[in-house]
Amino acid sequence: MNDAYDFIIWIYTHTGNFDTVIFALPVILMIVLIYWTARRIWHKHKLGSEFGAVRRKARLNETIRLLAVCWLCALLCLTLTPTEFWMQLWKNIVSGESLFYGFTEGRYGEIDLMPTVLKFIIDGHLDWLFFSAGTIFPHLFLNILLFVPLGTAMPFIYNKASMCKAALAGLSISLFIEFVQFFIGRECEIDDLICNVMGAVSGYLLYLLIKKLFPSFTDKAKLSVHTVS
Repeated sequence: MNDAYDFIIWIYTHTGNFDTVIFALPVILMIVLIYWTARRIWHKHKLGSEFGAVRRKARLNETIRLLAVCWLCALLCLTLTPTEFWMQLWKNIVSGESLFYGFTEGRYGEIDLMPTVLKFIIDGHLDWLFFSAGTIFPHLFLNILLFVPLGTAMPFIYNKASMCKAALAGLSISLFIEFVQFFIGRECEIDDLICNVMGAVSGYLLYLLIKKLFPSFTDKAKLSVHTVS
């Protein structure tokens, strides 16, 4: 038990922003496995004897859909739970404590509607922004990167996807996340909202680049079970 406990602490102290995803990985994999199994059963029921041939033609599309589900599960585990929730949960499991031992009582979070850059401008200390770049910009970049898969995967899953729809999807999901975070004691920041939308748009631009450079791959990856059958 002590070794398992020490390993949890090691993950928490050595994996930075990825510790939450690592701790939530068993749950993520379980949900993905349920999705994959349910989708195969549904396709087998719908396609009958054509199941194998259709699934082979739509293999790339199915892989992209599976990765999109992985991304969504990881995103929700990362954003819709209190800070350090998954780490504390594993500590309780290995130590034999009650599953919810050590969790603080529910409280409301804080709302920050002022973009970070604008704060520095209004305060007249824009030069401080550059001294704080090492802590501010990595956080903003990670929030952009977090939503890139959304914009990239959308056109492969949804034929009528566009840049505006990718931005709207990013905005809607981000608004939902920020809304929930307020009720679980986490800070709601306008920076996150802006960066998430930028990430979704960047993802769609990445899709356009892939389509330009690898048109045959893009066309093949868009062949879904629905279009093939």
